[in-house]
Amino acid sequence: MWGMPTLSDVRLCSFYNKTNLNPFPFIIYIMHALSKFLFMCLAAVSVNPLVKSAAPALVEGRIVLTAEDSAKGKIIRAKGGKLIGVTLDRSCESNFDKARNAHIEWVPGRPLPAGWWHGVIESNFTGGYVNRDISIQLTGGLKPSVYVASNYLHVAKGEPQRFEFWIHSAAPSESVRIVPRGDLWRWNRTWPISRITLEQVTPASLPASAAITLELPVSTDGAVALPFSLPTGNWTLGGYMGKAGEAVVQGEEGLPIPLSLELDRWKKKRVYSTPFHIRSPLKDVQIVTKNLFSSVLLKHKATRESKPYPSEGTLMVTVDPAKSESETLVLYGTGEAGPLPAFPQVPLGYKNVVLTSWDDGKPTDLRCAQILVKHGYRPTFLLNGSSPALAFMDKLEAMGAEVGSHAYTHTALGTLSPRRALENAASMRLLLENKLGHPVISFSYPDGYSPAQDEEGDYVFRAVRDAGYWIARTQITREQTVADVEEPLLMRSIGLYGSGNKMLVAAWPRFREKEAGVFYLKGHSWQIGKSDAQWDKFEKFVAQFANNPGSWYPTNGEFALWLWAQKNIKISGKTRGADSMVVQLERPWLHPWLAARCPLSLKMPAGVHSVKWRGQILPVVDGRVDLVWAE
Repeated sequence: MWGMPTLSDVRLCSFYNKTNLNPFPFIIYIMHALSKFLFMCLAAVSVNPLVKSAAPALVEGRIVLTAEDSAKGKIIRAKGGKLIGVTLDRSCESNFDKARNAHIEWVPGRPLPAGWWHGVIESNFTGGYVNRDISIQLTGGLKPSVYVASNYLHVAKGEPQRFEFWIHSAAPSESVRIVPRGDLWRWNRTWPISRITLEQVTPASLPASAAITLELPVSTDGAVALPFSLPTGNWTLGGYMGKAGEAVVQGEEGLPIPLSLELDRWKKKRVYSTPFHIRSPLKDVQIVTKNLFSSVLLKHKATRESKPYPSEGTLMVTVDPAKSESETLVLYGTGEAGPLPAFPQVPLGYKNVVLTSWDDGKPTDLRCAQILVKHGYRPTFLLNGSSPALAFMDKLEAMGAEVGSHAYTHTALGTLSPRRALENAASMRLLLENKLGHPVISFSYPDGYSPAQDEEGDYVFRAVRDAGYWIARTQITREQTVADVEEPLLMRSIGLYGSGNKMLVAAWPRFREKEAGVFYLKGHSWQIGKSDAQWDKFEKFVAQFANNPGSWYPTNGEFALWLWAQKNIKISGKTRGADSMVVQLERPWLHPWLAARCPLSLKMPAGVHSVKWRGQILPVVDGRVDLVWAE
């Protein structure tokens, strides 16, 4: 016997409306649904189609939330009718005023009490990859949530899909939500959820393998009372704040970890957080800044055993401070009292610097490089361990581009342990050096740079430094000069091609007038587009910043070598004559491949008309001489 239209039927109806499909199947469906209703009425079956099923209820400390009980998502089923789960995709977009507010929601009959909850998410999905970049959220207080993707233990295709977590809420929750992270609509759909089970618990401890979120009150003296010593590993501490502040966390071994909580550039009052890794059980949290938080969120990332990174071979030595190299430079035309040569801010007679780098190592890097090199750029391309560009690195280098590292996996270093962060950064450098046969010194932080603290300080920065890189680009967008670059491992750009075009265009006139300015364009070649028209648009865009007569266009590595030379080449007077002076240049041992690419420009004292360098007489032009110090 036919039944009444189901919730799934209604969602299917909504789907037809939202996607503007052929109306005839929709009309047939409506007629079919009406016939079902009339048949039920004629059969005198006592069914009220307006009566909703009972809301999920907490029974003996346990509540089960099924896909059919959810709201604002879309139910999907297999061809045979078996439930797969509730998901979010583009057909749900009209359910929300803004895409960023998209979510699936369950509303219990009564609010869920505050306290500990042990949860399990289940899915009948049995396919391969699916978008798990979502979180499960309790809507009370600070809306404590647990991220799924970063904590999910992947299973083989066909095995049951399951995610386990713990949440401690400080306030009752009116509802439970599944919330996507980032741009929902770029994905086909989120992980279909068939059921969520929440159970009230009172744990005395939790393992390091657990995904945990706690919302806890802050006392008037800034102390946060923990329920027990919390697991070791990666955490974030944050809360709803309108000003910057400081906090300190401490493990059982008694080593404090200072934390700095910053606002973003918009300085809006909202939830901010900072990551840290603690190697002994977490026993103390103290908010140093008065009235920074009324309550805090502590989030623990589940510790998982993962595959080792490649480690065959050894990293190349780029500099050996224990060895020194020296050369003499004879200056002609100076008197006995003449000053020593000095470094300009920018080498080779240029006024300022133009840099560009491109992440991810996609097949489109080759076409991107051809366009950039055609217009006088020397771009840097930064690759991961699975990048398709590994197959054509030789072509990139032959064009004059640089190949650098984007870490072995595209995983934010602050979400890894300090040891794994170092391994991720170093293993990609090792892979590239083994393939290229020369040192690799340029890096870009995967998912951008965000400091993460441990007992020794910022281990994200430390991992990149200890992996042997000389220069690294962050996600920070800000105009700067050569003098501003105090730490080359924290380079800033001006804008990202695509979303940052207006910033770049606005900065260019200011840059052209700025002494020793740095104009930095970053991008992803895969975002340029697929059509010839999109590539023509890209070429016209980069052409407006190209071939500026006063600008130096080096690779990231060449710029880093120049900064290194200024700090590490020592200049001292040796002997002076009536019309000449012998000057000694000394530096640590530098790998020959790098030495051949290291710019060396010196401003000459007034009156010097020529120099003798390594047996050759070189003229001084515009008060400057450019040297090559290599084998």
